[in-house]
Amino acid sequence: MDAETPIRVLHAEDDGGFAELTATYLARVEDRIDVESVADVEAALDALATGDFDCVVSDYDMPDRNGIEFLEAVRADRPDLPFILFTGKGSEAVASSAISAGVTDYLQKGGGADHFELLANRIVNAVERRRAEREADLWARAVEASNEGIAVIGPDGHYTDMNDAYAELYGVDPATLIGEPWVTTVPEEETERLREKVIPSLSEDPWSDESVGKRVDDSVYPKLLSLAGLDDGGHVCIIRDISDRKEREAELESRAAKLDILFEQSPDLIDIHDADGRIVDANRRLCDELGYAEDELLGKRVWEVDEAIDPAEARRMWAEMDPGEMRELGGRYRRRDGSRLHVDVHVAQIDLRGAERFFVIARER
Repeated sequence: MDAETPIRVLHAEDDGGFAELTATYLARVEDRIDVESVADVEAALDALATGDFDCVVSDYDMPDRNGIEFLEAVRADRPDLPFILFTGKGSEAVASSAISAGVTDYLQKGGGADHFELLANRIVNAVERRRAEREADLWARAVEASNEGIAVIGPDGHYTDMNDAYAELYGVDPATLIGEPWVTTVPEEETERLREKVIPSLSEDPWSDESVGKRVDDSVYPKLLSLAGLDDGGHVCIIRDISDRKEREAELESRAAKLDILFEQSPDLIDIHDADGRIVDANRRLCDELGYAEDELLGKRVWEVDEAIDPAEARRMWAEMDPGEMRELGGRYRRRDGSRLHVDVHVAQIDLRGAERFFVIARER
């Protein structure tokens, strides 16, 4: 808990003088504590209904209802709100009833300052514990609701906790993996890399990269793995199955390889240029037909190759074209030896790895 976070206390006490004394001492002992005092249970319940309090401190003997009845009313709606019975009526019967009703702590009143110091410490401890439990519960819910697999691995290298999403990636439920060493979920060659190069560095910085997981049936899958060290020498492990991404990447690579073959082996004259008309790629057929080496064509403006192109008109046309749109033109290519080649030209605008390009296919008339 943040040391600066205020602690709002509702104090139910029918003795106005003692209530004021309590508020004064608590603020003096712990300046985070802010006390609101009420004289009876009904006023206390009204205050709880409209205010936001971190802890309740209550006397036992009060005019309308006693402290145990107040506690029972509070527990009906707020089972986790810290409730401290601070009373001069010290008996085993009262203490037993308070414990049965779910009291957080039980203290007897006293005249000395040490009693108020003890009360302040009990309030702070109870509130800090409740806030920590609430944060832990929220974190646990977030982890369990996460679509990504999250696990905790102890300093001995064994799983101590994980969410369902983590276990599902290995084809089991959490109980099957908890207590098992993490090396059972990683192929041998990857285990060596993680053990020798990655885990020793976690004390300094978190780590994230692609890795490989091994399911209980010994099948493997690609995963994005993130690791962060813990103070006890263990680490947190977050994984995401990237099989679909890898399949898409492989498909794109295969398609690109096929297009490269078609590009190079096509009987048509093909080049790709940018929005300034600068040639960025050319196939072998175009180079052979015009008599240039590829590196001689790259960087040339298309109007240096096609005499039929007017630079200003070409730029206007390219600016008007939408992605995927194709235009048909007549062209007159000039070979290196000065001879001409009349061609039919098809120009399409394409997005090539995020860059605007123009794909040109020319065929001799």
